[in-house]
Amino acid sequence: MAVKNKLDDMQIRRWISAGIPVAKSDGDGLTFTLSKAGTASWVLRYRIPGKRRELTIGNYPDISLASARKIARQLRADIDLGGDPAKQKSINKAKSKTDFTVKRLALDFLEKKMVIPEYSETTIYYRNWDINNVIIPKIGTLNVKDIEPAIIVDMLEKSGRSWTVQKRILTSTKKLFDHAIGKQIINVNPCSGLDLKALIGPRPKIRRRIMLSVDELKALFACIDDIGKENSLALKILLATCVRTNELVKAKWEHIDFSRKIWRVPDESVKTRTGFIVPLADPVINWFKQLQALSSGSEWILPARTTKRTNKHGDIHVGHTTLWAAINRAYERGEIDTRRFSPHDMRSTAKGHMRNMGISREISELALNHKLKGMEGIYDVRDEIPEKRDALKKWAEFLVCMIQD
Repeated sequence: MAVKNKLDDMQIRRWISAGIPVAKSDGDGLTFTLSKAGTASWVLRYRIPGKRRELTIGNYPDISLASARKIARQLRADIDLGGDPAKQKSINKAKSKTDFTVKRLALDFLEKKMVIPEYSETTIYYRNWDINNVIIPKIGTLNVKDIEPAIIVDMLEKSGRSWTVQKRILTSTKKLFDHAIGKQIINVNPCSGLDLKALIGPRPKIRRRIMLSVDELKALFACIDDIGKENSLALKILLATCVRTNELVKAKWEHIDFSRKIWRVPDESVKTRTGFIVPLADPVINWFKQLQALSSGSEWILPARTTKRTNKHGDIHVGHTTLWAAINRAYERGEIDTRRFSPHDMRSTAKGHMRNMGISREISELALNHKLKGMEGIYDVRDEIPEKRDALKKWAEFLVCMIQD
């Protein structure tokens, strides 16, 4: 009969104290090992038909000699019944890799998927916001495999957000669980089939875009300096170039070519991830040069103005809402005598006046940096379009008349 219980605690402590690698059998497959690095472990060695196996039970002294013997007896009983504990441990380890909580999945998703240039800075910002402010706080501790449509519905209902924001949160959640499918954690997206209209009713009527009249433009330009020199110049440039606010906020001086009178908006600054060229009329170039004189050598056309922001980020652009916060404050002080307008209303104002000036629908769309549709969009691949330059020149001259009147 094989000898069992060969070891004792005193021997084990001497081996550890000596620091010499050993492998000593306690009998019936249980072995004490000490590595070169000084790690003391319990290993169970056994055979199944045709194969020799080893299973690490745990470390000493976390698992005492007595405990190691007890665990080994239990494992040997399982082996006698046809089990293979080493194989089962490997299976369990593989399963644990897919045992994701929603928070763990979310962090993996943000790290691997929400990156530039794959997505715009704005998209990344809102995906991060939705995940960190709604998804993780509400369902972050739950296992991804346990998420059902009813849990998503409950999360949306309890978010307390507007219809539009809930729609965005639902989209972020769908993207997150698509990532789980890609990692083969789940087979079906729990957001599939969810309809926001069915959950909280139809989307509220979207506010109609406004077009500031000639009188309103004159009134706006008469008091525009009250929002600050940099802000007033930025607003003029936004109106004249028809770009989106973020495209101006993220613009750098390296993107401006004064000699060619162009502004190249890079892919990463555009929500569609497709950059474009903005022809610059002479008045617009003058406004840019005034901003350059105020930028204090920054690489950004609109550099941050607060020490809190520069201390945190260094040389960085202004916040995305800086201009519109200044405009709202001016409204609250009663300094602007026009209808309230939004960033998108700057584009609708430009579009409307250009059409009234006789600029065609297609060219006014190009001036707003929209893509041509149909076959025209497929075959007209010009970067610089003379018709667009002419349209923006006429529009800038129109604005100058409003400023000087």
